[in-house]
Amino acid sequence: MIISGSQIVLAGRFTRLSKDEAKRGLEALGAKVTASVSAKTDLVFAGERSGAKAGPAAVRGVPIYDEDALAAVLAGREPGTAPPSPPFIGIPDGRMGPVEALDTLKNADWSAYSPERDTVPLRDALQALEHAHGVTGAHRLATARLREAGAPLRHSDVHHGPLTGHALSPDGRHLAVGSGTGADYDRGGVLQLFEVATGRCVHAIDGIMGGIGFPDYARSLQWSADGRRIALEYNTNATGVWDPFGTAREPIADAFFLASGRPSGMAFAPEGRRAFVYGGESDFLLNVIVAAHEGSVTGPPDAHSKGTAPIEFSGPAESAETGSDEPEFILGRAFWSRDGSRIYGEVADEYAAISLDVRKRQVTWILGLEEDPDAPPPEWSLDERLLAHQRDGKLVIADALTGETTAELPGYPGADVLCWGPGGRLAVVDPAGGTVGIIDAAPGTAGIIDTTAGTTGIIDATAAEHRYDLNVSAAPSNPRGWDARPWAWSPDGERAACVTAEGRIEIWSLGEHPERLRVLDLGQGDGFGLEWPADDMLIAIGSHAVRFLRPESGEIVADHPFHHAPAARRPLLFTGRDLGDRLRLNPTFALDEDTWAVAFEDGTVIAPPGREDDLDGRLCWSVARRFAWPFRWGEQKIFPDPAHAGVGAASPETERLLAPFRGRGSTAEPTGTWPPPDTATVSDLITVVRGTLVDLARPESFVYGEWTVDTLQQLAMIHVRRGEAAEARDLALAIPEHRRRPGHLARIAIALGAAGGREIVAT
Repeated sequence: MIISGSQIVLAGRFTRLSKDEAKRGLEALGAKVTASVSAKTDLVFAGERSGAKAGPAAVRGVPIYDEDALAAVLAGREPGTAPPSPPFIGIPDGRMGPVEALDTLKNADWSAYSPERDTVPLRDALQALEHAHGVTGAHRLATARLREAGAPLRHSDVHHGPLTGHALSPDGRHLAVGSGTGADYDRGGVLQLFEVATGRCVHAIDGIMGGIGFPDYARSLQWSADGRRIALEYNTNATGVWDPFGTAREPIADAFFLASGRPSGMAFAPEGRRAFVYGGESDFLLNVIVAAHEGSVTGPPDAHSKGTAPIEFSGPAESAETGSDEPEFILGRAFWSRDGSRIYGEVADEYAAISLDVRKRQVTWILGLEEDPDAPPPEWSLDERLLAHQRDGKLVIADALTGETTAELPGYPGADVLCWGPGGRLAVVDPAGGTVGIIDAAPGTAGIIDTTAGTTGIIDATAAEHRYDLNVSAAPSNPRGWDARPWAWSPDGERAACVTAEGRIEIWSLGEHPERLRVLDLGQGDGFGLEWPADDMLIAIGSHAVRFLRPESGEIVADHPFHHAPAARRPLLFTGRDLGDRLRLNPTFALDEDTWAVAFEDGTVIAPPGREDDLDGRLCWSVARRFAWPFRWGEQKIFPDPAHAGVGAASPETERLLAPFRGRGSTAEPTGTWPPPDTATVSDLITVVRGTLVDLARPESFVYGEWTVDTLQQLAMIHVRRGEAAEARDLALAIPEHRRRPGHLARIAIALGAAGGREIVAT
């Protein structure tokens, strides 16, 4: 970062130094520090509550750095570099046995442990030790230290509604998935993070207002280039920015302009401080750039203007290759170029692709697309140099900077998705034009151009040369409405995976002579799409499950089904309420289709005996909300039911939550068929109803008082008809004082007398 000669603004409140100290330090480095943002501002250092001052810089793309970056600069370091710290001398050597490894960890200075630097090497070393010697004292000790530092226990069954979208972090280490609200809108949606290397859930934020994304709308989750921020379309048509590794339910920044019943689309700038959203009053492009640094930005048509004024675009409408004379474009499936100079997207209703110049605030080019809503949407290459689309029966390759056509090839009429791979390679996936789930596609012909249904074409776009066709009957997809696609390239571009219409995954080698290497069983579920972020990890993503697989063997590394609802009683249900809802994340999860389990953050687990292996597949300790640590390595506190867990929980907080269950015996469901035999008696039911009256009794309430005395009288009459005079008398005497009490007592007495209970009546 160049400080000398730069014009810098300090915005907000800093916690580690005063603004005067920061100003003196920057001026000593040759900077000019000014009070407000102007056209001459080169960069901004922003602390807390800096939105009002930093907003004008954010919307114009002026670099904004946080207090950590300011501290680094003043200390002579580059932003993003950690201050010097002693190394952690506690990672066992590969030659060590269990005793030596334990001694190494005991003697280590754990205050020098850095989660970002040391977790993966330590985990790798202990995995090697486990492979040779099993779980040892070294594993227990390391886990204990990480738990003492705050690592919580995590399960993955956190979603209330179907998944609506996903996005891989720019470094490929984390998968973010978002979900809707399900049946309870007020409960909100969930942002969940998986560590790709382990396939485990390491973090989740529950309660995001209105849920994330929307069915049949893609690109509702987008990361910043540094992976420190994520933008979400939430609450149907708002855009918000979150710290994906934070815990706040509310966004850091948000924007809202239109109260429609569907999302309007967005794009997130690579620096994570701007967003491209619906808004503005232009008669050409109904999208604007808004500040997304901090705080809210709102405006017409459905909100009052608030926050930093947005930036609108102008464009040469006469250059549009569309059928509309005066188009008002709304850009969908939009994304920001990595260098921040362009915004690309599609106007589906106008069958057009658009490129915007961010600095000039103008449209660069507009390309007409195939006027068919079922045609595949346009796709940009991974390096953003090329654009592929279909038009007039041809596959068109264009220069992404100019929009000029560079090559035309025979098209694929049945294609529904175009998928770019490394090195400018393109897959044109033709699912045979069938419907989802009932595809019986005719096989394609290998080695020649075949535009009949049932083929996947492989295009070398750098030379605009058709290479070959693969005989693959791919599952149909909806790239405009679902982020996961049936095709995924390997990171090196030499292999690919495809979900077939039969629900399997085919792995292909795509060298000079293509070869089907293996077929993997995808398991239960439908609508899966694929991501291949690492050589040894393939991810299958559906609306109700996420699975991590080894592409070489098909081994399922981790399987995360959502939305199972076992018929058994939820373990933490008490007087009609789930006590787990009091916590930030409900600890109850479905261990399988028939069994509930509970995993508290402190490590207290409630599950049936003998399910340790199953628990290890669903749980992990989360280190710094980024790294998964095996559950089996820690000391396990597994109880059969809340009653036992309430007296042996791992923390006082969990003990207090479970206190109502103490002394109530086992609440675990018996094994066997469901439903179990009905052993309840009428007396049992009367006891339950009478018990509920205690919770409902409100002496000051006329309605509740009347309902109580009427119910007790009816229960007493049931006892009378059953010949249970003593029980009827007890209920009669329990009727509280009320204007209707004398009449009820008289009716009960008459009924008892008629039934022969004169002695009971007399007493």
